[in-house]
Amino acid sequence: MANYNTECLCVRCKHLRPALDPNIQKAYLGKCVKREWPFTLSITLQGWTECEVFEAGGQTYVPPQPVAAKAAVVAGKAAAKRVEFYYSSTQKPGEMFPCDIKRALELVKQVQATGVDCKAIDVAGIKDRFPIYHKTVSGPDASVRPVFGAKGALVEDFGTTVPALLVFEGDRYPVMAFPRSDAKRGTIRVEQALEDLVAETAATPVAR
Repeated sequence: MANYNTECLCVRCKHLRPALDPNIQKAYLGKCVKREWPFTLSITLQGWTECEVFEAGGQTYVPPQPVAAKAAVVAGKAAAKRVEFYYSSTQKPGEMFPCDIKRALELVKQVQATGVDCKAIDVAGIKDRFPIYHKTVSGPDASVRPVFGAKGALVEDFGTTVPALLVFEGDRYPVMAFPRSDAKRGTIRVEQALEDLVAETAATPVAR
């Protein structure tokens, strides 16, 4: 199954400049050099199905499969899991994506007790949150996209009005980020994700 929208116009448009960074390729097809000229526009894996600047390029671009999936096949084994919870001690979470900070911090300790590398990071002491925000947006596969991005929570919201939970598996980019939308469960909050981690690691003890 393709990891992108094969019906979108972008993959057949001459204005698409494919993403070259393997990590960016997990979330984006590339950039449109025509729309909103002279500023380029990043195109997600969903692409555009209607576009007034579309021009057929004569060939169809086929994005590579996610690097994470290839690495998993090559490695043949699970990488060490690492979890990071970003919150603010000086700003309360917003109403759109609520989070019980006290409960989340308690759950972080429970995850730590299972042997998983899990830490809570207060963004009040971080001057530039964009690097980690960028990882949050571009790391997870399109099928498990978090609420962060152009149509959701922005960098100004990261860790403040929208506390975030990132799950890494041996890479510098997270494979999962919360809160995120799920077709069956709706919006999965940070606390729910931590509860899932506690239950998961309790069922499968981490090797020390």
